Amino acid sequence: MIPAWNERSVEDQSLFNPVFCALLLRAACRGYQEGGDSRALPLAHSFLVLPIVLNAQVRRALPTLKTRMTTWVTAHPEHAAEFADRCRELVDTTREAIQLGCAQNWLTISGDGLRPGSHRFRPDPPRLETDTVDVRDCYEAARFIGRWLPKDDRQSTILSMLGVTP
Repeated sequence: MIPAWNERSVEDQSLFNPVFCALLLRAACRGYQEGGDSRALPLAHSFLVLPIVLNAQVRRALPTLKTRMTTWVTAHPEHAAEFADRCRELVDTTREAIQLGCAQNWLTISGDGLRPGSHRFRPDPPRLETDTVDVRDCYEAARFIGRWLPKDDRQSTILSMLGVTP
């Protein structure tokens, strides 16, 4: 159960802001579709985006697109060991972000997963003068995750190697 907004800490209100999280998911969906691929980000994979992107240590350890996820997980057991717990902690945050994103037409759920919605941003994702380096890094990491996930063949492989079950 998600606590009422006024019951959340200032840190939680900033980092887990549903608007910010929905825009991160949109960036991941857009990254997933780069290169002319019209597939939607599998819904199960959308629950992996925020635990990776919102953790600065994990975000800084992300590889290049040439590195397969299996190789990266093997090389960084310290991140994989805590990943299932982070995912569990962010399930409600991810759901809230998906709901808000869909309500605002930033995201849409189709039969095959999560896609960018029909709303147009210029630029996409939107930039504010107050954006910090961390905010920009989160957007870049979300896009990267979207581009990186399709390289592994099966959803179940990705989820199991990270210790997550749908």
